Amino acid sequence: MAELLRRSTALLPADRRPWAEAVRAEAAEVPAGSRRLTWLAGGLLLTMRQAIVGDGLWYPLAFAAAAGGVAWAAWSGSPHDPAIVIDRVDVIAMAVILAGLSWAARRISGPVAGSRLARLARAGGYAAILALVLVKSAVERVADAPPNNLVGPAVAWTGEAVFLAVMGGYAAVILACTARRSPVVPGTAAIGTALGLTAGILAYALGPLGFPLRFAGVWPAGLYDAAMALGAALAACAPAAAGWVAARRAAPGSRVRQGAMAGLCAGTAAALAVTVLSTATIALLPYDAGLRGWAASHIGHWTSAAGQVTPIEGPRVGYVAGNSAFAAGYLIVLLLSPLAGSALAAARAWGTGRILPRMHQSPATPEEPT
Repeated sequence: MAELLRRSTALLPADRRPWAEAVRAEAAEVPAGSRRLTWLAGGLLLTMRQAIVGDGLWYPLAFAAAAGGVAWAAWSGSPHDPAIVIDRVDVIAMAVILAGLSWAARRISGPVAGSRLARLARAGGYAAILALVLVKSAVERVADAPPNNLVGPAVAWTGEAVFLAVMGGYAAVILACTARRSPVVPGTAAIGTALGLTAGILAYALGPLGFPLRFAGVWPAGLYDAAMALGAALAACAPAAAGWVAARRAAPGSRVRQGAMAGLCAGTAAALAVTVLSTATIALLPYDAGLRGWAASHIGHWTSAAGQVTPIEGPRVGYVAGNSAFAAGYLIVLLLSPLAGSALAAARAWGTGRILPRMHQSPATPEEPT
């Protein structure tokens, strides 16, 4: 029991190891026999609890449970179905990527930062990636089912490889921004993530299935056009605002870098939010009659304000299959949103960095007359 306690001390964070060593050292003062065995067993139990809730085993156990649940949900089906094969490869590869990147980030940048916000951001980011894998597998089973599978297997596997590479980049950003030795200032990551989540949720509300809503008449369609334009402006302003705030809070020599990182966090959070929510809504279409009826009567029938003059005629059918196939387009959102957010925020931070020194210059004092 003493040897187990000694070996389990290595699982604890560095600041808690002296406590376990003290428990093991004080065991010599306890009378031999059952009392000393009880003392060592209690110390071992407390050590394992501290290791689980600290930086030792909590994240691996939580990740293993979440990945196992996603694999169990996505694994069912015939192995002869190409969509099932892609889903199984997706789950296995994503679990290996996330676990490997977490191990590499711990060795390079240290464990997760001690703040509650950093732990929440890392857990929420990994949960969003696993949730996206789960709902994506459900959507692909409908989109790739005959006769909907219009593309060949080569295109499907190519898209899967791109998806895994993009998700690996997202996981790397999440790990780097929440590590203890992160290059991102905690305030910068918090600002970018908050603005990005807000923009992503608003984008999902404007088009819950990737298509706008149904409106009749010029004025309602015009108002929706204005709302779409306003949403696009807000999506562009969110990373720029994050870059501006980060630049004002950063040191003079790191304003552009911190602004770019804030925009990267904003674009990453926005893309994950809108993609997960929209793909989950699309995945529910085959199983929710109410949502399917709403989609059949609203989604895909919208015409812009200009189209009211020359309306588009002809019904559009296949809402479930059409929306399921459309979900693949969110890969473009995942690919471009972080890059665009980082570029916009860096440009805004660069402009802020040029303005701030002039604002802080003291006015010249006029010479006194001789």
